[in-house]
This record gives sequence, structure tokens and C-alpha cells, in this order.
Amino acid sequence: MYRDRIAMLRRGAEAKFRNFEGIQYGRRYNNAAGAGKMNTEILDPNDRTWTIAVANASTASKTATIFGANYDLTDANLDSNIAITVSESTHLQVKTELLSQPVRILGMKMTVSSSATQFSNVLSIYDQKSTGALEKRLFQPLNYRSAQNYLTTQIDVPSFELLLSASTYVQFTVNGSETVTFTFTIVEKTLVYNTLRNSSVVAVSNQPAPTGLPQIDMPRGV
Repeated sequence: MYRDRIAMLRRGAEAKFRNFEGIQYGRRYNNAAGAGKMNTEILDPNDRTWTIAVANASTASKTATIFGANYDLTDANLDSNIAITVSESTHLQVKTELLSQPVRILGMKMTVSSSATQFSNVLSIYDQKSTGALEKRLFQPLNYRSAQNYLTTQIDVPSFELLLSASTYVQFTVNGSETVTFTFTIVEKTLVYNTLRNSSVVAVSNQPAPTGLPQIDMPRGV
């Protein structure tokens, strides 16, 4: 009986690290949300990606801002030459959801349409609080150029992590006549409406973001 009890507890522990498809990722991908978390829902695998394209119609460099619900909800302050589209919905819908549903991003793919020189432009990540406090961090895409990736116009950053709320926004320079596309992978999301269902308000996934490199993805089971 004692051994049966131990086996049952072990199976329960392993179940906590399974993703939506039932594959175990948590133990090998400990930074992903969900590892060790209790009383959470499983994030729908079709609800964990944002594909955001930022296009500059001008031949001159322009500044673009993505996210930032509190900063500029309707993109009213966006340069007229910059167009932001979200394949899964719209930029407005993404920012409106962030007003009540913060998310954790873990994994980013970044592609450019014209020149790899775009990767030299840093991403400035801001978190502006209602008290006036402003935090700023810099992310350098150029650091993730890899000889393993034969596409010089693409980088993969599976370790990119960002707690994203209404107060968070990302600014960067877009070179002239350039289109930058980000694919962000969501691993944790708040579900405020679950309070009416008496269910967990957090949904998580241990599914790592694919890099497109077989030598990396296959051992991880992506």
C-alpha cells in the first residue's frame, strides 16, 4: 500500500508538468510558467502566440512602440509612417486585453524583411507605473545572431522573457522601408472571467517556443 501511495503521488507530480497535449516539458524547461504551480488551468495551445508586424513606409528611420495600453491605447501617438498589425487579431485588441489580463511571454522569433542591420537597433522595454515611476531595460537582438541559422534575416530567442501588463511597452527604431515581425510565445495568462466560474484565474503552458533549428527543437520534443 505504501508503494502504491508513493507511485500515485509521483504520477500526480509528473502530471503537473504536462502541457496541453500531455507531453512533459516542465522538468527540462524550468523557466516556463507552470512548473511547480498549483491550481492553474492549462493554456489553450491556440491561444499562446502573437505575431506582430511593424512596417515602416518611410525611407527614413522611425520609432515604433508596441504594447503600451496605458501609454497609447489607440496608437494615436504612433508615427504616420509606421503600421502595426497583429495576425491573430489587432494591436488595439491586444492592448485592450492587457488592461485586465497580464501575460508572461517566454520565447521570441524576430524576422526582418530587408536587411540584418535592423538587429543592431536595441529594443527598449519600459514599465511605467501610475505613480510616475519608469523602469527601462535594453534588449540587444544582435546578440542572438547565430551561425546555425542560415537565415540572416531571422533570430530566435527561446529564453526571451517578459512580464507584460498594461503599463509595459517596447520601443525601437525601424530602419527605412523595413518590416520587423515578432512572434511572441505566451506561457502564462490571467483569466479574470474565471472568477465568475470559481476557477483559477491563471492559465499556464510548459510548451517551449520552437526555434526552427532541428538540433535544438528535436531534443526538447517541440
